[in-house]
Amino acid sequence: MSAQTAGEQLPSPFKNRNFTYLYLGQLVSQFGDWFKTIALIGIVYGLNPSAGSVGGMFIASVLPVLFGGIFLGPLVDRWNKKHLMIWVDIIRFVFTLGIIWGTQIESLWVIYGCIAAASFVSSTFAPARSSVIPEILNEKNLIQATSSFALLTSTTMVVASALGGLLADWVGVLAILYFDAFSYLVSAVFIGMMKYTPRPKPAGAARVPYLKQVKEGIDFVRSRPQLVSVFWLQAWRDFCLGFVYILFSLYVLNELDKGNTGIGIGYSVTAIAYVIGAWYIKRRFKSKPFDDTAFFKIYFPFNMLYGIGLGVMFSIQNWYLFLTVLLVANIFQSGVNVITETSLMTYSKPEVRGRVFASWLSMSRLAYGISLPLFSAIGGFIPSHYGGYLLTVICVVSSGVLFLWLKGKLQTQKEDASTLTRG
Repeated sequence: MSAQTAGEQLPSPFKNRNFTYLYLGQLVSQFGDWFKTIALIGIVYGLNPSAGSVGGMFIASVLPVLFGGIFLGPLVDRWNKKHLMIWVDIIRFVFTLGIIWGTQIESLWVIYGCIAAASFVSSTFAPARSSVIPEILNEKNLIQATSSFALLTSTTMVVASALGGLLADWVGVLAILYFDAFSYLVSAVFIGMMKYTPRPKPAGAARVPYLKQVKEGIDFVRSRPQLVSVFWLQAWRDFCLGFVYILFSLYVLNELDKGNTGIGIGYSVTAIAYVIGAWYIKRRFKSKPFDDTAFFKIYFPFNMLYGIGLGVMFSIQNWYLFLTVLLVANIFQSGVNVITETSLMTYSKPEVRGRVFASWLSMSRLAYGISLPLFSAIGGFIPSHYGGYLLTVICVVSSGVLFLWLKGKLQTQKEDASTLTRG
């Protein structure tokens, strides 16, 4: 880990032209993605007005990423990441045109199929993007870069969620979908402007069978206690989030009686919290290096505070107080998100980084895949405040156990290194 003088200002990642091009491409495509999400909910519900049809849309978005992350991960490490992202954007452009065609012929199955195919291919884009950042930026810029992307995601969520419905009514849902389709081409153009040369592969490296490459990525994660902690905390956190999505809607609709408008306001408040949290982390590490202490001072404590916030939030009957706690809880959640992605970049070797990100993404989707069906079936039978308490227990206990486990592992590594040095 590179050292840095205390109080020294880190250079902005936007001084790097390659990072700026990557960021601008994502700015356009993420607006398109949020617009498309808003439009598709209306389209799918209009074709089949049932909760099942909307749920099918989300399943088509989530499950392909689970399998794509596992089986396509080696491609991220094997291929030129710049070229891979460009091809993924072009393929997503084609499948979005397929969604438009499915909308025109009013076929839910065509829409679902194109969503699933695009999601499967997209499972390589985020790992490729995250893997290329450490190759175009200095290591000390990574926390600033991940914070900047977290701010981008949250800001586009706030703005696009607010504008998506209005634009769909004003210009029509097909116009929204066309915007999303062409936003991928804009992203591809910006990525194409990057001057990126892949790191050379080790001389004489033998060609490894594909499935063995998948296993190599998993084995590398198991050899790094920091990554093991990130993977397990992500799994428990996403298991909780699957229940949060269900419990939040039921609570706003039934307990607080604020209708769909209340749900929209809640998501906007959540996005604002993400902006604040990412900004805070970016400021905190502006003159500090990212190292293992971030786990014990921010990562685990913030996840505990997020869990406590959930327990409090789902016990409140006052709407404005509910929104206040929602805001505060998700500020901590945002901090956890930024530290997670920075850790994946920092503790992964370049030659396996794509597989590490892809495996992490698959584990995240697996947790959702377990949680969403489970709590869809039993969530309605659990009183809201008990559901909140359950979430608190899971977040606090998982964070506490991993805190102690990681601290012990790092201490053991330090003692082993000291013994080798003396020997």
